[in-house]
Amino acid sequence: MNTKRTIRIMKKTIKFLPVIAIALAGLFTACDGGLIEDNPPTISVNSPSADTTDVYIGDSIDFTVSMSSETGLATLSTVTNEGGISLTGGSQTFEGTSAETVTVTATVGSEVADGTVITVTFTVTDEAKQASAQKYIKAVRKDTPLSEAKDFEWKRVGGADGTGLETFGLVWTSNTATNAIIKKGSDKFVELDAATWSSLTSLEALKAAVDAATDMERWEKVSATQASQTYDYVLATIVSGKYFLIHVTNSTVKVSDVGSTITIAGKYKE
Repeated sequence: MNTKRTIRIMKKTIKFLPVIAIALAGLFTACDGGLIEDNPPTISVNSPSADTTDVYIGDSIDFTVSMSSETGLATLSTVTNEGGISLTGGSQTFEGTSAETVTVTATVGSEVADGTVITVTFTVTDEAKQASAQKYIKAVRKDTPLSEAKDFEWKRVGGADGTGLETFGLVWTSNTATNAIIKKGSDKFVELDAATWSSLTSLEALKAAVDAATDMERWEKVSATQASQTYDYVLATIVSGKYFLIHVTNSTVKVSDVGSTITIAGKYKE
């Protein structure tokens, strides 16, 4: 065998190996579609536009989700990182459509704590790939409105015990020489600023104000001698866990054979 000729042939073969490899790669790419690098699907949450949205506990929020894919959409899945969130429309299957816009509804359950931030993750898939988008929900406690104002009347005739105070956990059994003595028979009895009658509109705000106020055993600011008097006093009590906001607005004193009849009136909310 001619050794020099063999070496020349081998050198030529090695020289063309890269060209052969490139040609084979192109052949396989053309024959096997799985080797083509497709673009991933796209997903966006169009509404709400904010990244984080406050949602009252017990209420729902609708997310508008838009998706597209060059190779056809397959599925949408939606998950959260917290319990107590129920999802409607969060799991869907598509038949290879190129674009879809759907609504996913998230409801914040009563067991979710106030202030909790929930991550909502939306994931879309096509034939080979997936893409995700995220939004955030902040659970917010819904304030409980106080009741409409109702009338009250406390009355004491002569030396008898006062009536009408039982609802509020209060007792009226005596007076000083000049004023009625309203005593605590409740869990807590406080006086608040006059402005709170209008400014406190929710049960949560009332609780915070009463809890922060100083408890008192008795209150003596209504006259037991003047025929008629107007006031702007605000009291509050807690009775077996129930909160009352009391606005004392007027009093009257009438003298008869049975003694003085003192009436204290106003409105209350609960």
